[in-house]
Amino acid sequence: MHWEAITRFVVGRTLRDAVRESRRGRGPYAIRVPRPLGEDLVPALFIVPAEPGGPPRRGFRLYEDEGGRSLLCQVTPAGPEPGAGPYRVTDPAGLELGAVHRTPAAQRLVRHGWWLERPGRPEAVAERGWARGGPGRALERGAGKLLGSVVDGLLSMGAEGDAAGGPKPVVWRSGDRFVLTFQPSQGPRWYTVDRDGALDRRLAFALAVLRESEVWGGDRR
Repeated sequence: MHWEAITRFVVGRTLRDAVRESRRGRGPYAIRVPRPLGEDLVPALFIVPAEPGGPPRRGFRLYEDEGGRSLLCQVTPAGPEPGAGPYRVTDPAGLELGAVHRTPAAQRLVRHGWWLERPGRPEAVAERGWARGGPGRALERGAGKLLGSVVDGLLSMGAEGDAAGGPKPVVWRSGDRFVLTFQPSQGPRWYTVDRDGALDRRLAFALAVLRESEVWGGDRR
């Protein structure tokens, strides 16, 4: 599947299936999509860390082939502290596509941990369900760093959901239109890009890789 046609994907390790048992096992991390016929997930884009074996927060590249010959985009940390963002997303020619930002800890009561900056377009952000239009606005104004860090710690342990106890989808909106959705589940962690929206798929891939790399490490913000 061509990367521009991807609308639904997960981020995770590929599994190698081979006739010889010695060649089976885990493969590289990749953007994975459903097989056209069937429920199997197949790799569509391959994630290569800037530092061999290093975490994506130190930068990574996305390739259209496992051999690393066809570069799709590069994600580079631009902040003074590793892991804090922002992360510049550039195409193979070095043209800036946008940036993935880390939400400050004190604002994570009302915003999810990552948001997108796009040149010449409104930013894409995801508000937490309990904060939309209600008391959370006041909390956002009054919450200090201490409160933010406490809530941040609770969220990192997975303490998120609505009053009914079920996790709600995370929806990134740009203006009044959704551009990217994440569906929490016990199975595959699906990301869905608005098919008719103006969000560059490469920005969606970059945000998902950075966010999911924290889940691999146990951080679910």
